[in-house]
Amino acid sequence: MSFVEYFSRLASYGVKDYYSPWEVHLVRKLNQSSLLGTLNVIFCLVVFVSMGYTGSVFECTVVLVVSPFMFFLNKWWGYVPAFYLFTFIGCFLFFFLSVKMGSDSFAFLYFFTLIIGIIQMGSRKEIFVHVVINVILCFITICLIALCYIYKVFQIVVPENMIEFCRYFNICFSFFTAAFFMLIISKESIRQEMLLQSALKQKEILLAELFHRVKNNLSIVTSLLNLKKDSAKSEETKDILEECRNHVFSMALVHTKMYNSNNLADLNFKEYLGELLPELINSIGGSPAVGFEIESSDVTMNLEQAIPCGLIVNELITNAFKHAQLPDQRLKIRVALKEENRWVYLDISDNGPGKCDVNNNKDSLGMELIRSLAEQLSAEYSFRNDDGLKFSLRFRK
Repeated sequence: MSFVEYFSRLASYGVKDYYSPWEVHLVRKLNQSSLLGTLNVIFCLVVFVSMGYTGSVFECTVVLVVSPFMFFLNKWWGYVPAFYLFTFIGCFLFFFLSVKMGSDSFAFLYFFTLIIGIIQMGSRKEIFVHVVINVILCFITICLIALCYIYKVFQIVVPENMIEFCRYFNICFSFFTAAFFMLIISKESIRQEMLLQSALKQKEILLAELFHRVKNNLSIVTSLLNLKKDSAKSEETKDILEECRNHVFSMALVHTKMYNSNNLADLNFKEYLGELLPELINSIGGSPAVGFEIESSDVTMNLEQAIPCGLIVNELITNAFKHAQLPDQRLKIRVALKEENRWVYLDISDNGPGKCDVNNNKDSLGMELIRSLAEQLSAEYSFRNDDGLKFSLRFRK
């Protein structure tokens, strides 16, 4: 086994199969930070002993004995206790280094590295409370160090001739420690982002394939309804089959537009109307019999909103063709769509005779369908006579 493979296995020690991606990477960050901290302590211990300073040998030894328990806590009790142990070890070591070396040694700078590491490792809303508690523990330790400086609770054990060396060493080493911590955390963050992007790409491919399959199945249903319509003897049966075909087509068109676009989350409803209305007009009578106008801004909808909204447009245009044509004028249908402050407004009007009791017509199958679709959108809708029948729909995105 190579060193890289061994290090990767050690970094993943304690990762559970049911962990979400951020939990996996938090465990890895804790393990790698613990390993880096242990190596730092060994390095500092060697440097200080070689320079003749032995005042912090006990604290460094305690840290070296306790540090391996980080891995066992990750394995058996989870990352939260390991997170607290990581903070406790840092506070314990840096407290005694600071008070024994004195304020002139700048050993307290290590706390900034520790706090930055804690915040970066635990930057998740799920463990935000634990991050705050750990930062508070660091703050309390810093306050205790300040009190020890003020009241001279501990005696400085660093020889006078080593104060300047310790100062420069602590400044440089705290900087490089912070840099290495950030490299570890950044490396894991990049790794996590790459895995998430890969998973997202796979889901997008699966979702696109789903849209493609649904589109194909609905197209087959549309073709079957066309065949049944052509073989039907009764005109009433043909009209019913044509309405069903149009409903299926409006749903199939949503999936087609979703599949052909780069955005599988939202549908440009203006483009959708531009393809839906000509198909509906051709199926129910052709362009010579019906004129239509689309006035729309670029409004996007998700799948749950686009399908009910498309079915409503389908139903109203079909009803207009059936009931709004007058002998002496060409039927004109106008569709207006806009979005304001996250509200979508849809208006469909014709130049037919209108109806005075349309809001009270509870028995109409078309009205029942519109009512049901509007409920799916949690929408408000109304009919009114305004040189023809005008339908208004409003719903929140």
